[in-house]
Amino acid sequence: MSNSQYMRVPMNTHPNYGSVHGHHDEEDPNSYYYSALSDGSAPGSPDSRPRSIRDAVESFAGSYSRASALYVAENLTLPPNAVLSNPPTIHDADQFDDEEQSKTNLVDPHALDRLPSQQSTGYHLFPSLSRHTTVASVLSQQFPPSQLPQRSTFVQSVFNSVNVLVGIGILALPLGFRCAGWLAGSAIFLFCSFGTNYTAKLLARCLDAYPGAVTYGDMGAAAFGDRGRTFVSSIFIVELMTIGVAMVVLLGDGIQSLFRSMSMLTIRLISFSVLTPMLFLPIRKLAYTSLIGIISCACLVVIVIVDGLSKKTQPGSLWDPMETEIIPSDPYNIPLTFGLIMAGFSGHAVFPAIYRDMDEPKKYEKMVDITYVLTMGVYIVMAVAGYTMFGLETMQEITQNLANTPGYNKLLNHLAVWLIVLTPIAKYGLMMNPINLTWELWITSRPSIDAWSKFHPWRKNFLSTVGRIMISALVIYIATVFPGFDRVMSLLGALFSFGISAIFPLACYRRLYGHNFTRVESAINWFLLFVASGMAILGTVWSFLPNDL
Repeated sequence: MSNSQYMRVPMNTHPNYGSVHGHHDEEDPNSYYYSALSDGSAPGSPDSRPRSIRDAVESFAGSYSRASALYVAENLTLPPNAVLSNPPTIHDADQFDDEEQSKTNLVDPHALDRLPSQQSTGYHLFPSLSRHTTVASVLSQQFPPSQLPQRSTFVQSVFNSVNVLVGIGILALPLGFRCAGWLAGSAIFLFCSFGTNYTAKLLARCLDAYPGAVTYGDMGAAAFGDRGRTFVSSIFIVELMTIGVAMVVLLGDGIQSLFRSMSMLTIRLISFSVLTPMLFLPIRKLAYTSLIGIISCACLVVIVIVDGLSKKTQPGSLWDPMETEIIPSDPYNIPLTFGLIMAGFSGHAVFPAIYRDMDEPKKYEKMVDITYVLTMGVYIVMAVAGYTMFGLETMQEITQNLANTPGYNKLLNHLAVWLIVLTPIAKYGLMMNPINLTWELWITSRPSIDAWSKFHPWRKNFLSTVGRIMISALVIYIATVFPGFDRVMSLLGALFSFGISAIFPLACYRRLYGHNFTRVESAINWFLLFVASGMAILGTVWSFLPNDL
């Protein structure tokens, strides 16, 4: 990375929109932060839509790569001294129409007192929340300019959302039902599904409270001030590290399934050698390679069904199911299920960006519903088929059962394992990139480091290289100390998914709109907060307790 890439950070927090200099569509209050296209047409207008198959493919690919690359990065804030003193000027806002003004009047009027005084300028009394500089501003420099101002179509938004939700957590769903049984497992699955569907819709309302809010961190700032934004950034940094650990564990388990005689030390060294170079690839290339993740999950579901139908006798047959339990004989492990299932619904960090990036934001709730129908369908098929085929012998990852069960098509199952091995290789660099940039920009913003490398640009490159290698080594070490995929996924779901996808959105919504709640709405809000918090605490504690899985 060159010296200019370290310091020349554009101020636009939401890089999907090349610049904060924009127009205002009276019928679309979300249009403030979209810049005009090079031909003068407004983004999302008929003139800006793809005109050929090639344009359509490029538009789809660009939308997908943005959503993948900016998954969490736009919520990681940077220090002000990491930016050149070249802030953009916000155009004077057009007047809201009566309808939009009435919406903003629903917001708690005292919420403004919680916002930093330096952000008091903006649209009327509302702060320009998105003028914070984030890691996403740096990542946006690595995308072709033609991709940045585009808005995503409805279909693109659905695809981006499904891709964010359906990830490696799908591998542990059968284990979740093994721990909880059919009854409790189904209840937990339905609570996580419908609860996060509800909170995903609340995110849009929280963002609409302030016209300048475009990220999850902005929502936190609107409700709780700068402390809310700092909390969000801190949580996402730790979550990304945990995802990195999960990727390493998944890769190690895949290698062990293919080469069973390898020692754990050898596997971790191979993982370090294969994954670390991914940290040095351009982000736009990593974004495209992350397609392997969703392709792998889709192929895996098909392979599980084909295997189950092709085998006539247990174990591993859908025709001759293994013993399962409606109520688990050992309820001790039920709290593990909270995190294992919730890990599949951890995409709320990117929903605000997808909402603001939509061509037709009024269809956001419909987009969320379709996303959840598709996601829940895939999850239900995997959970039911996996638990039915292997019952009480279900392992941490369904691929381990496939690899260890005789009678299957070896070529097909080897393909499944290789797809799972490729998933962390393709997505590791993408997930760790925001952490690396955050660390680098914080370090290089220090006056002593800046003075040390001022006349020797290679020193910053040296710091970047050493830092990325050390962070990768730290992640590999944590994966060695904390090797269980079930434990990592349970922790990821219980501590982070519940916090980011349930508890925090509910808390923000209550803080911004609570003064207008009816008794029923207030009761629902408190009930969801209480249950989600209890499940988060129990699931987190059980992630660290010994179990007999």
